[in-house]
Amino acid sequence: MKQYILESSKKSKRRQQHFVIFGDVDVFVKDPLPEDVELDQVLRDLERIIPKNFTRNLDIIYVGDFDHLRDRDVNAMYDSGAIYITNEQDDNVDILDDLIHEIAHAVEENYNQEIYGDDKIRGEFLAKRNTLRRILGAHGYDVRSHNLLDVEYSRDLDEFFYEDVGYAKLSNFVLGLFISPYPVTSLREYFASGFEEYYLGDRRALAEISPKLYNKLNELNKTEEENEARKF
Repeated sequence: MKQYILESSKKSKRRQQHFVIFGDVDVFVKDPLPEDVELDQVLRDLERIIPKNFTRNLDIIYVGDFDHLRDRDVNAMYDSGAIYITNEQDDNVDILDDLIHEIAHAVEENYNQEIYGDDKIRGEFLAKRNTLRRILGAHGYDVRSHNLLDVEYSRDLDEFFYEDVGYAKLSNFVLGLFISPYPVTSLREYFASGFEEYYLGDRRALAEISPKLYNKLNELNKTEEENEARKF
């Protein structure tokens, strides 16, 4: 009987289509998630991991099958106070890291001056890009037609990394330089990937590979912890 009640409770939560997190952020499930994903648990974990103030610019989260995600070949995106995230997820960790990554972009919007105002993260990112340019050149890749010193996202550069170099080889080239291949694509993804690693991955590895980014995230986190403590 106890097992039956537990299973019934899980099924009911899987069918739930509306949640509220952090007190004022609505979560709507447009299309069903796989059975291996327990969204209720994921959202509780999210509230435990991420400081509430980091969601200040976040109004709503939509989960489902969205054309604009498919068109861009991405799992999730943040846009104007909303996160759109695909319902095609492997497990709880898969959807949780997508959510945290997109919350990082909301944090960028709200703390832009604090994050980028002193140019420390930008300088660190460009230094790494320059090192990568030399590594790629040494392995026979012609990077002259790509501006690796432009911090903004470039579809052409992304396609060069993905199609010409390939993410398998790129993973080897960025080992010890970037936390993974994805943050190579732009300064914003460098920050968001670091944010994801800080809250869900290996902080020690992040500190070793990207010390300026790690220090900035530490400062932001400490500020929010102090703000939360003042409320009590």
